[in-house]
Amino acid sequence: MATNFLYDNKIVEDDFRYGDLYRLANLPDFREKVKKCDDDFKGEKSDVALFLAGDSFTEKGRLQSDNFATEKFERGFVAESNESFNLPSGKKILVIETVERHFRERFQQPWKNWDVASENAVLNQQTLKEKLLDIKVPYNTQMHESLLFGTDFMMKIREIKAQLNLWLFGKTDDKVKLHNGHLLYYLDVNPGISSCFDKIDDSEIDLMVNNANLTYAYYKGLGFDEVYLSIIPNKTSILAQDLAEYNHLVERIEGNSNLKIPIISIFQDFRKKNLYLKGDSHWNCEGQKIWVDKVNEKLLNTQQSISKSL
Repeated sequence: MATNFLYDNKIVEDDFRYGDLYRLANLPDFREKVKKCDDDFKGEKSDVALFLAGDSFTEKGRLQSDNFATEKFERGFVAESNESFNLPSGKKILVIETVERHFRERFQQPWKNWDVASENAVLNQQTLKEKLLDIKVPYNTQMHESLLFGTDFMMKIREIKAQLNLWLFGKTDDKVKLHNGHLLYYLDVNPGISSCFDKIDDSEIDLMVNNANLTYAYYKGLGFDEVYLSIIPNKTSILAQDLAEYNHLVERIEGNSNLKIPIISIFQDFRKKNLYLKGDSHWNCEGQKIWVDKVNEKLLNTQQSISKSL
């Protein structure tokens, strides 16, 4: 992407360098440089292939193949179709990672965004005219804002305006919520399916558990040796349950007696201490390591089961 090219070559500064929530709020108390987590796996790597269908918590730039206990790594976005990917021979696991706020919408039906390539699949051949029509101008609003307002000097001006709005009117940007010294994302708080406080009937929990089980059976049937579900708790679910009546989505799914898909859970780990970035909705390096270590444990355990069977 053109925006990434400009960032990588230092033509413009990364608009998210102080966090996604700071970028929205521009409040100086939450201006803290986001550190790049440097925690590559140091041990002997497993022969087990890892397929990761991930959310923004595991996107490129936060995590990469070097973090995992395998040389065979493929990652795609959980919300997008990844059609006709090829499964290698040998042991392989699939991890479906989704942030809590999007779990309900994604599991109103079985999650089947990834399909194995068919031997009879017809490749999509674009004509020259189609390719020309598909070319997109390398410009977007985010790049425009970064060029005009992404410097530290312009951020300081935006901070002054944001601080005055908070002091004089008690207002912040509509996309954030300030609570007990924490900066939170509006979707976690405002009414709607993504909110931590939206009432969820037991019947809907049963539906989502059943869909998770159907997802598990589907991908096991495609050839994965194991399939795991991992729900990353919202920052609000951990740091601001007192805002309203919390719906306990993560606990109700993970603790459901009918759930068959194995879970990679970090909910209780995150309840013990604040593992989120100050000006961002995502985990800090310590929180990320907790999750990565649990994934690597699954990879190594699968490797050990291979060795024992030989």
